[in-house]
Amino acid sequence: MNIEFMKIMETGGPLMWVIFIVAIHAFSLIAWQMMVTLKKLKNSYLEYQWLQDNDDIFSFRGGNSKSPVALMIKSINKKYITVEKNVADEINMQLTSLVPKQAGYMETIATIGSLLPMLGLLGTVLGMINVFEVIAIHGSGKPEAMAEGISQALLTTASGLVFAIPVIFMHHLLSKKLNELLVLIHQSAQLIIARSHAITAGIRHE
Repeated sequence: MNIEFMKIMETGGPLMWVIFIVAIHAFSLIAWQMMVTLKKLKNSYLEYQWLQDNDDIFSFRGGNSKSPVALMIKSINKKYITVEKNVADEINMQLTSLVPKQAGYMETIATIGSLLPMLGLLGTVLGMINVFEVIAIHGSGKPEAMAEGISQALLTTASGLVFAIPVIFMHHLLSKKLNELLVLIHQSAQLIIARSHAITAGIRHE
């Protein structure tokens, strides 16, 4: 299997190694992003459920949870809450900071997904250049030399597409999970603001 792999890489030329390394990097980022996003989604859902079941947001004990919902709840400082607007302002500030951070490596994954076919196309061009160089030097009388360039062209193109398709597909799945997380964050923010009604009302009556 290693011999076959090395033979394929050799046939595809140096660009095959570039495509392979870029693809491995993409799959590593996908695995990391999926793990992080699913963990945040799970914890945020549990904390959203807690918000639905509890009126007092200051009784939250999130432990070491660093999910975006937990961070929002922990950001509310009772000492500085005198009116409901203070809570809304604090939550909006948290959303401004938290929401962009949830994307993680999504842009990088999308960029690599669109880059891989381009690398394959570059391999096609380089392979065909080799073919025309052989024709220019030897004419069309050396089909085996021409076949080498054609093989490089086709192999790099196919490799770029073979790696790009799962990267783009996984990016789509990750985007759906990320959208679920963002919806949950905004729903939790609205719930925190709603729970602050009772808190601010209680403070005004003290």
